Amino acid sequence: MLRPIIHFTAEYGWINDPNGLVFYEDKFHLFFQFNPNGLVWDSMHWGHAVSDDLIHWEQLPTAIFPDEEGDIFSGSCIYDKENVSGLGTKDNPPLLAFYTSHHPLTKREEQCIAYSLDGMTFEKYSDNPVIPGKDNTPARDPHVFKNVVKGGYSMCLTVEEKVLFYHSTNLTDWKNTGEFLLPEYALKGMIECPCMCMFECEGKSQYALMMSMDIPESEFYKLPQEAVPHSRLMQYFVGDFDGEKFIVSDSQKEVKLVDYGPDFYAGTVFSNYPETIMMAWLGNSPESMKIPTENEGFRGILSFPRKLELIKTDKGYRLKQSFYPPAENIEGIIYNEFGEKEELIDNCVKETIMSEGYGICEMISR
Repeated sequence: MLRPIIHFTAEYGWINDPNGLVFYEDKFHLFFQFNPNGLVWDSMHWGHAVSDDLIHWEQLPTAIFPDEEGDIFSGSCIYDKENVSGLGTKDNPPLLAFYTSHHPLTKREEQCIAYSLDGMTFEKYSDNPVIPGKDNTPARDPHVFKNVVKGGYSMCLTVEEKVLFYHSTNLTDWKNTGEFLLPEYALKGMIECPCMCMFECEGKSQYALMMSMDIPESEFYKLPQEAVPHSRLMQYFVGDFDGEKFIVSDSQKEVKLVDYGPDFYAGTVFSNYPETIMMAWLGNSPESMKIPTENEGFRGILSFPRKLELIKTDKGYRLKQSFYPPAENIEGIIYNEFGEKEELIDNCVKETIMSEGYGICEMISR
C-alpha cells in the first residue's frame, strides 16, 4: 500500500499545490491544484476538502473550474468578515478565493476572484481580472494577507525572478506598491507561490517571506551543507514589511530553506487562524514521480501540517517547525522520536523535523 493514511491525497486524480488554506465556519478548508480527470498535470481546477482536526479530511465537490479565461492556477483565500468587497452581506460575509487564470494558448496570466457565501459553491467575480496580465508573461500565485501597517489588505505574487506587492482597501481594486528582488547571496531561479507570514519575535513584529523556487544546478553550491541537492525547493527570508513591500533585515546573509529534503514545495499557510500552520506539495522530484502511486488512483500528496514559529538563534532568525497536531498522538502511522529529530512515516511519505526546527521530507517506496 502506497496511499498515506493521514497525508491528504485525492480520492482520484492528480494534485499539486495547496491553495486557499483558510479556517472558515469552524472547519479547516483546503483547496488544491487538481486534475479530476486524470493522473497527470492537466487543466487545473481547485479541488476542495475540509477537516475538523487537520488529520481526517473529507473531499468535497470541485470548487473552481476552468473557464474562457483559462485554467485555475494557485492562489489564496480570505474570509471577508467585514464584507469590504461588497460581494456578500453584513450577515453573510463572503469567502474570497484569489487565483491566477492561465490561458493555455496565449500564456496570459491574470489575477482573478471567485467568491462563496457558503464555503462550498463559488461564483466568478463579474469584473475579473482584478489585475490584468499580458500574453506570454508569467504573473501568478497571489497570496493575500491583512496589512496591519496601513490597513486594508496586501497581495504578493511572482513574476519570474521577483515578487510584486499590491494594496487594496476593498479586496477588488488593487494598486502596485513595490517589489522584492532576490539578494545577491540568495538562490536564483524561477519563483512561485510566495507566502508572507507575520510573527512576534523578541517583542516586535517580524515577517518571513517564503517562496518556492526552481533553481538550476549551477546554484547548488549555495545550498546549506545539510540539504539534499535538488532543484525545486522552498527558500525564505526574514525582515520587515513597511505596508508596501518586504525588506530583508536579517544580517545573516545565507540561504535559508524551509525543508532540506527533495520533496517539499509550494507551501502556504492557513488564514483566519491564530497559529501559523503550513501545508505543502510532496512528491514533485523526479525520483518521487517514479513511485507508482497511480496504481492506487492518485498522484500527488500534501504534507502533514506544520506549525511555524520564528526564533532568534546564534545564527540569526530561523523558522522553527513542529508537527501540528503532535504526531505522537496519531494512530496508524510510524512515529519515532530520537532526541535530535522527530520522524513521521506514513506509507510512502517520510517527514522528519530536526531539533533545530527545519524539515527533511522525502518520498519512499516501502
